[in-house]
Amino acid sequence: MSDKLSKKLRQLNDFLLSEVVGDNTMLLSELDGFLAGLIVCPEMIMPSEWMAVVWGDEAPVFDSVEQAQAISDLILGHYNDIIRQLDQSRYSPIYDTDIDDTILWETWIEGFGQAMRLRPEAWRAFARNEDADLRRALFVLGRLKQLATNPTRDIKVLDMDEKLEELAPDLIPAHVEDLHRTRLAQAKPPMSHANQNQPKVGRNELCPCGSGKKFKSAASIELA
Repeated sequence: MSDKLSKKLRQLNDFLLSEVVGDNTMLLSELDGFLAGLIVCPEMIMPSEWMAVVWGDEAPVFDSVEQAQAISDLILGHYNDIIRQLDQSRYSPIYDTDIDDTILWETWIEGFGQAMRLRPEAWRAFARNEDADLRRALFVLGRLKQLATNPTRDIKVLDMDEKLEELAPDLIPAHVEDLHRTRLAQAKPPMSHANQNQPKVGRNELCPCGSGKKFKSAASIELA
């Protein structure tokens, strides 16, 4: 995966894999799925709410206010890039790969599922839409999420499961684009890009990482 990433995404990936973040921090592929899920969600979710979810139960330890701002900008920048890809019907998910180059789509779908859990009622209402493409997209993505996160013994095996898993890397972007088109058609107001031009963070202002804590020092500080 890393060989295909842009310089900014490599920087973000390195930070997400570093020792300054908690064990439950999202991996880049998981973050990509999470952001895609936020974007196609039928209800707008602001970064002030979802940013903290990226870090799990332990906010990162930043070296400085500037580093915290830079990482926040990288995440919001990728959010905006996904919107642009979806608007142009060319969404390209970030997948992890195994040592034999097998695509591990499961990490991506786990992130997408985390986004859905932030607004379950909105997604249930969305599913009542009569659009056939929407219903198909929700079924396929929902089934892939079940297959990725539940032991086989806990779910009823369907004849189509093996084929869904085989085609998952191609089905995911196509169906995310279907959700995006349907959401745009009924959205008021239309999806806006996340604002990266935020005022610089002062020592007594909230940290851009989304922890809800004040960034009181430009020195190394744990934002727990």
